[in-house]
Amino acid sequence: MTISVIRTINRLARSTGLTRRLLLATGLMLPLLATVPVAQAQDGTPTAAVKLVVENILAVLRKPDYNLENDRSAISGEIRRAFDDVAMAQSVLSTNWKSINPAQQNEFKSLLLQTIESTYIGRIKVYTNESVQFRKEEVNENRASVDTVIVSSSGDIPVNYKLRKRSDGWFIYDVEVENVSMVSSFRDTYRSIFTKDGIEGLMTQMKAKIAEMEG
Repeated sequence: MTISVIRTINRLARSTGLTRRLLLATGLMLPLLATVPVAQAQDGTPTAAVKLVVENILAVLRKPDYNLENDRSAISGEIRRAFDDVAMAQSVLSTNWKSINPAQQNEFKSLLLQTIESTYIGRIKVYTNESVQFRKEEVNENRASVDTVIVSSSGDIPVNYKLRKRSDGWFIYDVEVENVSMVSSFRDTYRSIFTKDGIEGLMTQMKAKIAEMEG
């Protein structure tokens, strides 16, 4: 990883209040920004869906006329359809999810996706042509995991994608980088804020961090 990448990761970690490891995890999830339902993949498996996503997003990033500002809205749309926002939000808030009303649940889901999006945008700026290798897949009814390896100049980094099958396909609900869960990292970050300031206080801080990252 180049010095410029490291500096950017550290800067984003300070601005978001997230751990450096979580930021790395979300950064390495870059190839999954363009996730589509598995039904559109050739063989209908979670691995096929992940492979299709990787090919799609890398094709965008490697376009001769690629421009972050011009492609930002498209990237945003892909991010928002990549994840199972309900499953992620419920997992991040854990038992606190049922204590908030439907309007608050919808707002939190939106803010969580905005947080992921803003983190990704920062990572996109330092994309350095990493490649992805696919190792194995495990499926247990409507849950699946796909083991991959990010191959970079600084070494290989294992990344495990967790997917859930819905009626409209497979969607990501968590990513583990070197056994560190993105959802667990968000949960750890937000738990103490929720306990102290409640959901409204948590969402206020999330909005401030999003504005800071986008600025």
